[in-house]
Amino acid sequence: MTVEVVGRGELAESLRGRVSSDVDATVIVVAGRARAVRVNEITDDEIDEQWERPMQDLIGCLQGAHARGARRIVVVVPTTGMSGGAEYSAAAALAEAARVLVKSAARQWGATGVTVNAVAVDPQAFGIDPTRSGPVSIAPRALEGAVDPTATVQWLCSAAAEHVTGQTVVCDGGLWM
Repeated sequence: MTVEVVGRGELAESLRGRVSSDVDATVIVVAGRARAVRVNEITDDEIDEQWERPMQDLIGCLQGAHARGARRIVVVVPTTGMSGGAEYSAAAALAEAARVLVKSAARQWGATGVTVNAVAVDPQAFGIDPTRSGPVSIAPRALEGAVDPTATVQWLCSAAAEHVTGQTVVCDGGLWM
């Protein structure tokens, strides 16, 4: 079966060719361009670039995966949406909106056997500076940037995960508990 990995950047390249599945699957790495901007200084252009366009791209990717017959769809986001991020409000809003969209798609397509899930990973994989928006847990800082989500993504793409849908699996070694 085929696994299509949609997205740009190091994380998408890392997953491309390394994730396989026994059912047709699509992995979508959310493609926002995270930049540190204070909430009170964010402009319409920043919102458009960091939230609106990436959200439209994500909707299009989800629709395309469904139209191509993907049985498993996995959306990869930074954990920033779950905990917020100082100076990364647009990136956090995109990540959280993506998680809500995952739940909505899972509810809509679940009756036909399609699962849609999210995997939340270390924000550094999305260019988010940990010195401005770092981990909130007491997990070892040595784990920052070191947790590979490939096995988790691969499992969610498999037939073995057919009963898991609409969920977010955090795969960051406990950095964002």
